[in-house]
Amino acid sequence: MRLPHVRKKMEIDDRARAREPATRRERSVVVVLSTMRSGSTLLKALLATAPDVSDLPEVDFQRFRHRRHLADIRDMSGAPVVVLKRPAWFHEVLSYPKLPRFEGVRKIVLFRDAYETVRSLRKMIFHRLSGWTEPFFNSLLAEHYWCRVTENLLNVQENDPEATIPVRYEDLVVQPEEVTRRLFSFIGSAREEGVNSYNPPTHHKWSWGKDDGGTKIRSLQVQPPPPTDYANRHLASVIRESERIARLRERLGYKPLPDPGISP
Repeated sequence: MRLPHVRKKMEIDDRARAREPATRRERSVVVVLSTMRSGSTLLKALLATAPDVSDLPEVDFQRFRHRRHLADIRDMSGAPVVVLKRPAWFHEVLSYPKLPRFEGVRKIVLFRDAYETVRSLRKMIFHRLSGWTEPFFNSLLAEHYWCRVTENLLNVQENDPEATIPVRYEDLVVQPEEVTRRLFSFIGSAREEGVNSYNPPTHHKWSWGKDDGGTKIRSLQVQPPPPTDYANRHLASVIRESERIARLRERLGYKPLPDPGISP
């Protein structure tokens, strides 16, 4: 049993260690885990504003799972903190994420609520026809994709809480400075202040299939989203009536969807 003053000293040392810039320690690897259309490109761009954090295109960290791959990862960037992000693709709902097996990897688990994730996925897939596609896709994207990947991400958080930090997209876009301040500390960046703007990538371009290819990301400023109107009534119904989705949303701290005909 540790004496109180000894335990307190260890806690202080741990906090100081977490804040110690990565330049003074072994270079660190951070992976960002999420569904598609959850703001991972925005998050990566915000983190890259720190001089000691990498600014890489989307990289499939699942290809670099063993310690022998550390040299490959470090060759990607000279930054002390290397951030790799790649959301789950549709065919990976049972396997994502395949995490690196070497020690010291920090994980940012990024969540977004089911309705806006599916709505954005429909727009990405079907473009102008997103409002006319069969309701079948609502159930497929919500139950098969969002649920399964979100369950996987929650498992990552529960299995390794000390090396994992959860972030909700909704909090990131409403309180970007507070959220990024916590993230800089977590990943070991020397940057102490949070940010609400970012720069375009230096050595790559944002494009679909590699990052977010939309227009909003090019504003270089975090934009709080408008209130969700739940105009897609079938999608809202799928989410409202699914016990599985309800359990996950509750665990993530989301409020129940409003009843039909009631403004959110």
